[in-house]
Amino acid sequence: MTCSTSAAGFVVLLALAPGCVGGDEPPAQGIAELGTGEWQFEPLADGQEVELAHGAQGGWHLWTSVRTLGLEPEGVLLEVTTTVIGDPSSATTSRGRIELTEREDGRCEFIGWPAVLGEPACAIGRTLQVRGMVTDARGTVASGERLVRPRWNSDEACAGQP
Repeated sequence: MTCSTSAAGFVVLLALAPGCVGGDEPPAQGIAELGTGEWQFEPLADGQEVELAHGAQGGWHLWTSVRTLGLEPEGVLLEVTTTVIGDPSSATTSRGRIELTEREDGRCEFIGWPAVLGEPACAIGRTLQVRGMVTDARGTVASGERLVRPRWNSDEACAGQP
């Protein structure tokens, strides 16, 4: 079943959804809203501060969540890229197969993807672009991005920082 809805809030997202260019038949376009949250979806606004989390393997990430419209919930590829604005070499991408959870309102969501930052200390106090792209088994693509400001509230995170 395709996650769909007639929710008016997605009209704005549809206007912001990127179009496809080139090819005879571009892939179908879905809608994605990028958010945060480890346990529940929390919408993100551009310029919002987000707290970094210390991962079990010693790295740092920010919890990323996504809500979609127009995608099949099974066999979805999620790709999340974080890039410090002005530093293209900081781009770090993580990807994996997920299953979206269907909501009562017709949308689908995935909650709690750890978007890894390669060098988190370099992102503190700077603008970080977080871009999420989801592709379902039919090839329908949806993407969203936000510009956020990472912060950490941990002495451990700042150890070794001047």
